[in-house]
Amino acid sequence: MAQVTRLMVHRADGLQGILTVPDTLLGGRRSEVTLRHGHHETIARLVPMKEANEVHLAGDIWKRLSLPDENVLDVHVLWDEAENLLRIGPLLAIMARVRRKKGQLTGAQAPVFERLSEAGRTLGVLTYVFSPLEIQWTKGTVRGVYWNDERKWTMGTFPLPDVVYDQVVSRRFEDRPDVKESRNKLIRLLYPRYFNAGFFDKWTMFQWLSADDRTRRQLPATTLYRAPGQGTQFLVEWGDIYMKPARGSLGQGLVRVQLAVNGQALYRWRKGPGRTETGVAKDPRAWFEQHHRFLRRRRYILQRTIPIPSLEGRVWDVRALMQKDESRAWKRTKMFVRISHPGEVASNLAAGGRAERVEKVLPHIALGFSAERGLVRRLTRTAHNVAQVVEESSGLQLGEMGVDLGVDDRGGVWIIEVNAKPWKSPDTDEGDERLLERSFLRPVAYAKSLAGFSP
Repeated sequence: MAQVTRLMVHRADGLQGILTVPDTLLGGRRSEVTLRHGHHETIARLVPMKEANEVHLAGDIWKRLSLPDENVLDVHVLWDEAENLLRIGPLLAIMARVRRKKGQLTGAQAPVFERLSEAGRTLGVLTYVFSPLEIQWTKGTVRGVYWNDERKWTMGTFPLPDVVYDQVVSRRFEDRPDVKESRNKLIRLLYPRYFNAGFFDKWTMFQWLSADDRTRRQLPATTLYRAPGQGTQFLVEWGDIYMKPARGSLGQGLVRVQLAVNGQALYRWRKGPGRTETGVAKDPRAWFEQHHRFLRRRRYILQRTIPIPSLEGRVWDVRALMQKDESRAWKRTKMFVRISHPGEVASNLAAGGRAERVEKVLPHIALGFSAERGLVRRLTRTAHNVAQVVEESSGLQLGEMGVDLGVDDRGGVWIIEVNAKPWKSPDTDEGDERLLERSFLRPVAYAKSLAGFSP
């Protein structure tokens, strides 16, 4: 039976090959013990100390284990008596497309990584950020950045970790052959201690959710685009549809097509940030024929537009952030309403949308069909069902996902999309700071559990 204890680990540069530990930790005298940090191991001579509540580790061992360049670490030690093994950690590595300037992380994700690293300090989890392109496989080391006790990023060489949290949010970067190769090697090495790999395909997602009784009745009619005639028939049947690239994200490439009374096809196409093309085709078939090659090449899905009442004349939906913690069970961390930027066809925050608290918005959109509290319960239950179905159907190790839901003009709850890499804002204006902090603590707590360091 392994014993986990949180202790202060001190670097003792004056010692050589020695580890001092509380006498009560190991439960008996031993001359030496195997130490492990991530995937690095070494042997240390053991010196038990009576009535001590901290660990002192010789400087040469500190270096061999590639521990962070600090004098004291507030972490966990896991004692496995059967293996005569003492693990220091856990060691969590956040994989991302790393952007650096003068040794400091830059880019939109940098504040997110700071938050996650602070969550690691709170939970006693050693955390570093790395690029899949900076792994030295022959040495079992990774070149990464660590959020030090001075609250600055510092470069270092670390062991291959206990757990990897995949935060690569660029599909283009993830699709690089060298990135794929590194990711697949890490998954083979660490599984199931590698979570949130890759992105979801919208058509595959529809097939998963439509095959399960818990979710199929809340899906809008959806099909994969194949030919102009098929697309025309779908638009004529529903009159108002969304078209989405199956592997798209952030609302890029989203098209809304509506059938006018005179038979024309009216469309709004989000071509990129701040670029929305609006136009009219003489009829639906003409529109699909004009764009057939593009739609087939990008694998677009067609989806009936849910009759959601407008809010301030804008598109909106509800985002539920579903996460796991040390319990490894799905929990709703927070839920908020996303309201589109004027003129946009997507509510995505990346498309200029804004987030509002659910309790502030729902009273204006529930339309009297459901009490606000009852609607929140149904939204939460739906998001929970989605998380369970996706995890079971995909066979992936998942620690979080964003579930986008719609509320129609009768108070019905619909499943719009599922996001594999939900954006966790590092700041809050009107939101609850406790929920914000929880959104960063939970994936770290989940990683701690996967590493075997939870009680």
